Amino acid sequence: MAIHEVVGPKRSPAELKRLADAIKTEIAKHKEQHEKKGETFTSVTPEQLENKLQRAQSPMIVWQSWNNTAPPGGAISYSVGVTNPDPVSWSNLAVDVSVGDRNPITNNDVFLSDRDTRFPALAQPPTIGFTLGPAGSPTASTSFNFSLTIPAGVEKTGYFGNSVLQQLNFHDVGKYLDRGVFFFGVA
Repeated sequence: MAIHEVVGPKRSPAELKRLADAIKTEIAKHKEQHEKKGETFTSVTPEQLENKLQRAQSPMIVWQSWNNTAPPGGAISYSVGVTNPDPVSWSNLAVDVSVGDRNPITNNDVFLSDRDTRFPALAQPPTIGFTLGPAGSPTASTSFNFSLTIPAGVEKTGYFGNSVLQQLNFHDVGKYLDRGVFFFGVA
């Protein structure tokens, strides 16, 4: 499928409520599962979800979870959930995870290029990405788990992890879709 924009009429209030309710149910399931493991869990608030659904017509990050600390040489386990609120499928999607204090950067070119190179940059899934089915389908949401290795010799302090949801274009510029941030400690 080519890179595209969903074009059409604005979503009705009933459609927005149906989409929001389905996404909230998905979030609640993952929240319980990850919190039982003692992980930090964040998700879009109802207000953030409403705003995203009104402005975005593309897949979005709706929740994330991670363990809070790891020693140098250890790893931070990070999970991220994405969903598609659109009536069409999206393909060639990927999630990238890296470290750097970039959350307040609004320019996506700078945000995507300015990272802490002592830490690995990770992406899933190889090799052509993943597809999300249309809203309401069993394949409209998915999640990915990452293991972010803490390099030996880094300072014992807090670090910002960043996740980016993007659509790959193998022969031209891809498309930035959404991002998230998580905060962890090296102890």
